[in-house]
Amino acid sequence: MPPQEKRTFSIKNKLARQRFNVKIKTCSSGDKHKFRAQRRKDEEKNPELRVERLKKNIPVTLDRARVWDERAAHEAAMQARAEAAEAALLYPTLPSISALTASTPTSTISPEPKLLITTSRNSHMHSPAHELATIFPNSTYIPRGRPQNCARKGAKTKPKQFSIPEICSFASAPPASASGEPTTPYTHVAVINEHRKKPSGLTVIVLPLGPSFHFSLTNYIPSNRLHNHGRATSHTPELILNNFLTPLGKLAAGLFQSMFPSVPELGGRQVVTLHNQRDYIFFRRHRYIDLGVKVGLQELGPQFTLKLRKVEKGVCEGVEWQWKGEMEKERRKFQL
Repeated sequence: MPPQEKRTFSIKNKLARQRFNVKIKTCSSGDKHKFRAQRRKDEEKNPELRVERLKKNIPVTLDRARVWDERAAHEAAMQARAEAAEAALLYPTLPSISALTASTPTSTISPEPKLLITTSRNSHMHSPAHELATIFPNSTYIPRGRPQNCARKGAKTKPKQFSIPEICSFASAPPASASGEPTTPYTHVAVINEHRKKPSGLTVIVLPLGPSFHFSLTNYIPSNRLHNHGRATSHTPELILNNFLTPLGKLAAGLFQSMFPSVPELGGRQVVTLHNQRDYIFFRRHRYIDLGVKVGLQELGPQFTLKLRKVEKGVCEGVEWQWKGEMEKERRKFQL
């Protein structure tokens, strides 16, 4: 214990003890100000001192202190290759993990995406689904469980409500049009779940063979509630996938990549960002404008946060990976 603190405890009068503590704090803060002022003068004369100081003064955050898998590097590489080969055999429509980092265009890996968006049964929530349909190009929203030609009130027979596997089978092999021309099959089915008339989950199924991804959806903010929001256009946006590092994270990034066309329309100046931070995926959509020296951003909305809860093989046929609470015991170890 410093001698000054020992003297503080020896002062019996409370007011005198408080004045003495204030004097100690004033002296210590004065020394800090003098040190910082002298350091600022030295760094103005020699800028290299500031560069060296910033290199050493790196704050320790959970992301920087991230703990990786304990496996050896070669074992991890071998398993990643095996998983990529198995995924290529089981799910040919989903971009492989190696394809994300390859220089080949995405158009050679997956077909042009076409999404079918629906909701849970007897859903009263249609605005978020309509807004989600504006995010993904070439997508169609069809309400579920409430067909237009319903039976009259009081009738014994009720309109049939199709299950998710039935919807996926219809979407992957749709009937021909009235003119007899073949209809392009859908590549993805997205189901929005709700809780108390608010979106609470998102299930995305890759057609026709899967896999199925289950996300929890939180912090949903529609576009009309954002301050100074813009109005989105029908242009194909650019896609930014950030911080997906593990094999599971790259598989999730491949899912999002397969839901957008590979060639964006740069004239629309729209950008969709999916940023992974501690296994939470933050969705943002902006429009940018070049102001010469800097770039201006206008948020288009909506805003929401996703968290991967479960990955199933096929069309909800069996669990391959599932989030568990015990996975967060080690706060520095992340899944994506």
